[in-house]
Amino acid sequence: MRDDENLPPNLRQISVRSAMNILIRGARSRADLAKDTGLSKQTMSEVMKSLEAAGWVRDVGTTTGRLGRSAILYEIDSHAGAVLGLDVGATRVKLALTDVLGAPLAARELRTDSLRSDRLVEEIMDRANTLIAEAGDGRRLRHACLATPGAINPATGQLAMAPNLPSLTGINLGAVLREGLGCEVTVENDVNAAIVGERWQGEARNADFAAYVALGTGIGLGLVAGGQLLRGASGAAGEVSYLPIGSDSLEPDSIARGALERSLGVRSVLADFLDPEGTAATVRRFAAAVDAGAPEALAAQGRIGELGALLVLSVQAMFDPAVIVVGGILGLVPSVFDRLEAELMRRTARPVHLVRGSLGLQATVTGATYLALTGMFNQVFSPQTGPQLLDLPWPVPQAGSGDTTNGTAATGAE
Repeated sequence: MRDDENLPPNLRQISVRSAMNILIRGARSRADLAKDTGLSKQTMSEVMKSLEAAGWVRDVGTTTGRLGRSAILYEIDSHAGAVLGLDVGATRVKLALTDVLGAPLAARELRTDSLRSDRLVEEIMDRANTLIAEAGDGRRLRHACLATPGAINPATGQLAMAPNLPSLTGINLGAVLREGLGCEVTVENDVNAAIVGERWQGEARNADFAAYVALGTGIGLGLVAGGQLLRGASGAAGEVSYLPIGSDSLEPDSIARGALERSLGVRSVLADFLDPEGTAATVRRFAAAVDAGAPEALAAQGRIGELGALLVLSVQAMFDPAVIVVGGILGLVPSVFDRLEAELMRRTARPVHLVRGSLGLQATVTGATYLALTGMFNQVFSPQTGPQLLDLPWPVPQAGSGDTTNGTAATGAE
């Protein structure tokens, strides 16, 4: 189905979307689809004919073990296309290619500093197009989602508040990527994508009110409220690095980078443990020192716990999420999370459901993949509608599926 020409007529879009929403869950017969959607069998037959002709569904045999005539079973054709999730951070770039049902096809990961900073977007597009050509098995790329730190202005498409990625600021990332990848593109904040990932496959699964607090190179917050991402009027909701906590908020560096990030970002709070190999090595050095009981490491751990607790309390007071997931390369360290939780409990009598992210450093690219799948679905089957709930039941891939070869290791991130 060509998204612009062969889309079913507008009057049938609701019928088509209803059928596809059910088929995401698995194979169904036309009679089952008619029953589940409340549509007539004739209408459902016409819907399935159009979807089959457009290459979106295929028959996979007939029902067995039932009384009466056998019925043809239909499922979404996994070769109908592919989607791409990208996580572009200050230290790592991750790419995840899946089919139209979210089944992994391939993944790549590389250090951000291995790419030319003056043409970072072009280098990312080159790597993406190579991945699609090598692993897509001829599938058309239907949608991509790039997740990155900072705020994406909904009016201009430009990235702001991303001091760790200056080469991406001031350009319309979506427009550049659409031209270079040849498909529709969503650009999303990385921590927003992380909460979507944890809501799809992790600790916040199916929660309508959830938050993700990221402690790493930068400090960020992703929020789901009422089943929708909360982005704010200018796309800057969740930019908690600018909260006046931990540093003098009137100092120029606080205004530029954020007072909280100046105090809680890895480069600041772990200044005594900086490793020339980068952020991941710095955090490993710090974690080992904590385990060894080094006084300077325990002091840093205490500082992280106290500032992290103040941040979590602020999130709890303002948004009252059902679950707060802690992630980021620093927040995922077990001893850091434990100290943060202890400091939090000292400061509140209210119950706070605080959990460590189960997707680890893959939360953002996982969420970007979900957003690419949902963007594809809405683009093709609901182009007339407004913002969508994060309610599409994409299957959770089996662990270990897909090709995960990469430029380095498949675990680094911010």
